[in-house]
Amino acid sequence: MRKLGLIVCLLCLAGCGKYTLEEAKENGDIIVQNDVTNSDRFESFLKKSTQGKSDQIRITAFTTEGDPVLYDVKYDGKSYQYTSDSSRDQFGTTDDDRKNEVCKRLVKTSEKEQSVYTLRQCAEGADHELLRLPTQ
Repeated sequence: MRKLGLIVCLLCLAGCGKYTLEEAKENGDIIVQNDVTNSDRFESFLKKSTQGKSDQIRITAFTTEGDPVLYDVKYDGKSYQYTSDSSRDQFGTTDDDRKNEVCKRLVKTSEKEQSVYTLRQCAEGADHELLRLPTQ
């Protein structure tokens, strides 16, 4: 009986770290899964940052298997802080995760009828593509 209780407890703990699609929706995340949901929140973030106003967003991208990869971006009026977290992706690696990496610019480029938004001039040297939206 004790073994059964221990197994149930371990299964509960294993599932506690999962960030679900429902949670992402409830939290107002910008969701990437086949297409982009809540892109108006990203547009609001862009508008505020171009006005020099502080704001923050979370982009949650779901893998083919349904595992979430989280991207948090904060703008403080001068620069962007970028954090990526792939710890919930069972097939991913956390080697490329970032924690509060400072980037100076958020740039929009066009590519194949899409607007591509990328953080540039980042402290660790690499650019970070945030989102691709259909060109309107």
